[in-house]
Amino acid sequence: MDFSATLVHELEPKLRKVFGGDAFIWWNLLVVAAGAPAPQTTPNAYFSDIIEPAGIRFQHVNSASPEKFLVETMGSGVAFFDYDQDGRIDIFFVNGGRVPGVIDSSPVRHALYRNLGEGRFSDETRAAGIHASEGYGQGVAVADYDGDGDDDLFITNFEGRNILYANQGAGTFRDRTEHAGVAGDGRWSVSAAFLDFDNDGDLDLYVTRYLDHNFGNNRVCGPWLEKGIRTYCSPKVYDGLPDLLYRNNGNGTFSDISEQAGISRYAGKSLGVVAGDFDWDGWIDIYVANDSQGNYLFKNLQNGTFEEVGLNLGVAFDENGAPQAGMGVDMADFNGDGLPDFVVTNLDVEYLALYLNRRFFFEEVASVFEVKLASRNLVGFGVRFLDFDNDSDLDILVVNGHIIDNIVQIRPGSSYSQPKLLFENREGRFVKSVGQPGDPLSLPQVSRGLAVGDIDLDGDLDVVVSNCGQGPMLLSNNHGNKKNWLEVQLKGIESNSNGIGARIELRVGEEQFRTQVLGGGSYLSASPYWVHLGLGERREVDELTIRWPSGTVDTLKGIRANQRLQVIEGQKWQ
Repeated sequence: MDFSATLVHELEPKLRKVFGGDAFIWWNLLVVAAGAPAPQTTPNAYFSDIIEPAGIRFQHVNSASPEKFLVETMGSGVAFFDYDQDGRIDIFFVNGGRVPGVIDSSPVRHALYRNLGEGRFSDETRAAGIHASEGYGQGVAVADYDGDGDDDLFITNFEGRNILYANQGAGTFRDRTEHAGVAGDGRWSVSAAFLDFDNDGDLDLYVTRYLDHNFGNNRVCGPWLEKGIRTYCSPKVYDGLPDLLYRNNGNGTFSDISEQAGISRYAGKSLGVVAGDFDWDGWIDIYVANDSQGNYLFKNLQNGTFEEVGLNLGVAFDENGAPQAGMGVDMADFNGDGLPDFVVTNLDVEYLALYLNRRFFFEEVASVFEVKLASRNLVGFGVRFLDFDNDSDLDILVVNGHIIDNIVQIRPGSSYSQPKLLFENREGRFVKSVGQPGDPLSLPQVSRGLAVGDIDLDGDLDVVVSNCGQGPMLLSNNHGNKKNWLEVQLKGIESNSNGIGARIELRVGEEQFRTQVLGGGSYLSASPYWVHLGLGERREVDELTIRWPSGTVDTLKGIRANQRLQVIEGQKWQ
């Protein structure tokens, strides 16, 4: 721990006692005492929590117990997706489960909420055929794996099989897990991402796996056991597991090709995953956040195999060459140079890691872009690059919550529930937005999952957050639609129907922007594949070029701002 961090931990409880819960006051005093500049602030409350008026009553069940099973504190994910193809984003919440010794035997249920418009949602879980949770629910991935035009659901579990729900196209789902061959082997699966790694037009599936830990091999851990204080174990106590890669056979089934693809030789402690083309060679790659060991970057070798290049390319460790506790992950060009970059969330005392793409070698730049100090006392999970204010550059949203539920007994001044972090992109640095009283971003929660999408069709990005052992948060954007925007939904024909892996290039006057449709991202969660583009004061896009995974290139010209544009592969658009 460096000198600044030591001061933070020594002074924080004293300053909290004097100044109460005003995080802005005590944090500024802390960083001044540590000899660092105070973070820049913006006073506006950008979001409103509409979970109550929306009619969403979901409650996450984590079954926290004296046995401290690690899964109890890992949370579960959430998905934004349009399951009924009515043009509005619906919500799917993954629930946890029961642990041994818990008396309550009532079923633990996932929840599917249909967007009715005008800020209202209805619970359609039972009507849609979604069963009670099996095992202990963890993550969710969404995509049209069978190419029938409807997005399907894949749910990962701590114990028991993973589950694939095929969308039947009439508001219902059917369990096709066994037929598809994606149940797994019952060991701890976490996040998942759909991707087309072989560019054959159908979607494959990557599943991260965490630890060789189950209810039967739980250990007793804690730095102060002699005082009767037991905590959740560090991941260092358990061995890691290799991830899974399933190839889509094109007939509704998958084949486990983890070994031949070169994935299974790496026994990581994997949590978040994002799939995207980091080197612009037209083939989708896979970046995996690992807990307490180096992150993986699997470069696609274009022959059905991958090479792990994370260490060689600078995205495995922090700026000092040490592993961090990687949880959530995302990928985007945050500095506008046309190259994809990475963000990874980590533990407190560590920090939010930013990896800047220097022409396919990466530099860790959290200090340069001013996110290191602001994130250092929080434990980050879900993370997304998003242009929340539609000013045409990418901001960062991180949801936080400690991993140790009794952390206050071990580290006075710390807390299990923590506020969120919104970093606004301002000309080469990220400025932390400090919420005012009543701002939902400032509300301490044990947050885990994060998804982003425009739920009310007003032209800006809204947010859903899943919380561990708590109800969720649904945040309506109050700010972004003051500026112009364009949303692009791709429908592949030769390429996969979601357009995952497609590259989108914009030209507005002399300015050029580049983005892509990703698979996965965040932590345990899924966001729509609709690409949202903030345009600032620009009222028209001169040229929009889409480079599909199949090799097809579509170019559209003279596109007015503030509309949703569906582009069908082959230059059909509406």
